[in-house]
Amino acid sequence: MSNLSKSNKPDTGLYKNSTTGIFASYFVWSLGTGAQSLARPLFAFLVSGQIFFAPLLASTNALARTIAGPITGFLTDRIGRKPMVIIGTVLRAGSSFIEIFVDSFLQFAILEFIGQLGVSMWVTSSSVLIADVSNENNRGRMVASRTMSMRVGMILGPIIAGALATIDLRYVFAFNGITKSITLLMVIFMISETRPESARQRTAKDSPRRGIDFSFFKTRAFFALSIVTFGLSMMSQGVFMSIFPVHLQEIIGATENQIGIIVTLAGALTFAVAFPNGIFIDRFGRKKSLVPGLLMLGIVAVGIAYSNTYFAMLFVVGFYGIAEGMVMGSSQAYAMDLAPEDRRGEFLGVWAIFQNSGALLAPLLIGAIYAIWGPKEAFTLVGAWLLISALLMAAFGPETGGKNKKDYGE
Repeated sequence: MSNLSKSNKPDTGLYKNSTTGIFASYFVWSLGTGAQSLARPLFAFLVSGQIFFAPLLASTNALARTIAGPITGFLTDRIGRKPMVIIGTVLRAGSSFIEIFVDSFLQFAILEFIGQLGVSMWVTSSSVLIADVSNENNRGRMVASRTMSMRVGMILGPIIAGALATIDLRYVFAFNGITKSITLLMVIFMISETRPESARQRTAKDSPRRGIDFSFFKTRAFFALSIVTFGLSMMSQGVFMSIFPVHLQEIIGATENQIGIIVTLAGALTFAVAFPNGIFIDRFGRKKSLVPGLLMLGIVAVGIAYSNTYFAMLFVVGFYGIAEGMVMGSSQAYAMDLAPEDRRGEFLGVWAIFQNSGALLAPLLIGAIYAIWGPKEAFTLVGAWLLISALLMAAFGPETGGKNKKDYGE
């Protein structure tokens, strides 16, 4: 089944430029996002004087993304992908520029909440756009190319932010605003509208199918995908990006430099695995990579719990980077495959709830278990969830890509 038939393709000249514009815009966007991710907790502490406000800000930002994701998906099917990408970019650019002038945590938190609404609009609508311009035969490579574009930006962004912060931390917000403004120009002039005709017809005022159809979200495939998605958020947001650095300091006495090496190793391996994995899942199927990757992540979580030396942790994190490179692209391609062409935005918008709710709840949940019962219990719980997710995906998830793909639209 092709997700973008010939009759639904945008103007040929613009369509040829769409993929180049998409990946270039992801790189520029991620430069500013990577810089902002470094400056955000530092500035929250600077204007509040309390470390507590940094994770609080992270949770409120995740709440903003959780709210905006499904609404954005709904609107992309009704007014188009490009308008929502533009609105999201304008919100993030505008809020970043205004942040230059704030001097209180409340002001900063409000602007970040608005900015994260824009981020969610951008992420959701651009993901729908990626699904539009790809199909089951090349979607793995398209998603991998997007991942690689973002990874490079997320690596370089903090380096630029560190240099700017030595002058004034507020310059990082200006940098983020500038990168988002450049992204806006790229979207306007390099990316065409991709909403398929089937979505236009279904959302027309006289269409009997105009309302939201929830039937697809009751399938076993979506259930398995949802469990997997939340588990991946638990591992990424609840462990690796929040508790893990502190755990390294407390358990093995790692220095900031050693922590940086470990995090960089994981990112480098994820980057290296992403595109080969994209080729693999296009040829052999999403589950062939997704299920083993989930099993590896489950083992990694348990490995973190029981590793107590720097080199043991380095070894475990190496497997984390490889596994993340496998599951990240595979899960995204799988979700895009499942999304029906005429309501692709609605589907991916609802799926985004599970991505963002993981970022909202996982740090609090895993952090509480870590503090009350201990690290072994916290990380083992995450590992168990991931292992169960792998089993559920293997049992209930139909193959959507590769030579063994099935008719999952029934």
